[in-house]
Amino acid sequence: MLNTYGSWDEALKDHCWIVMGDNGQAPIDADRKKALIDLRQLLRSYRVMKLKEGIKENDQIVLGVNERMAFIYSLNPKHLPLSDLAKTLQKDDRIDVIAWKEEESVHVISPAYDGELRFKVAGEYIDEYEQSWSLTGNTDILNLELKNNKILYNNYPDALARLYSALTSHEENYLVISAKPGSEFIGEGSPTHVGGASHGGLHKQDSLVPMIVTGVDSSPKHLRIVDLRDWILSLID
Repeated sequence: MLNTYGSWDEALKDHCWIVMGDNGQAPIDADRKKALIDLRQLLRSYRVMKLKEGIKENDQIVLGVNERMAFIYSLNPKHLPLSDLAKTLQKDDRIDVIAWKEEESVHVISPAYDGELRFKVAGEYIDEYEQSWSLTGNTDILNLELKNNKILYNNYPDALARLYSALTSHEENYLVISAKPGSEFIGEGSPTHVGGASHGGLHKQDSLVPMIVTGVDSSPKHLRIVDLRDWILSLID
């Protein structure tokens, strides 16, 4: 696009430019055994739906796999509670974060930490994006830093809002899981990136993206993709 002008300097002079990526990339281990978390094997004690067959009467679980994250659905949560599935997955230390929603609260556990973190919208804690939360339990699970009722994010940018959004995106019973850098999830027919890179997870390596802006004096209220729309519209006005 820049080459359609007489020079790049001319292009920069006459227009505002915004160039950015839509996701980061986390490195994936070159060792397949470390790199690939096969959810079918981890959950082999349950009946997992096969894609080519669709949901059958005795199926218990549906997998929604997207590289370094996945949604795992319990088809009958009364007989197979999400908390039971979470404990099964917690045995694999390549998994980073396991989350699910019960009533108004989101529960989060990890193979790397004892206990759990529970949070819900509105409370005494305010994060760096001016969102308020109620928190109880082990905040180390999401690497949250608390200072005078202020929440600072570290390894998982905007983690509370992103998990809450994912877990309220539709009306089903499911877990949201994210892999540690170095690994990715696979199910039936999943692409793999052994020795390369992958994305989709909650970690900052997946989440942070470059952005280059020229020709404007303002910036988004917060450096999040969800804040770009209003900022871009303000530039047009």
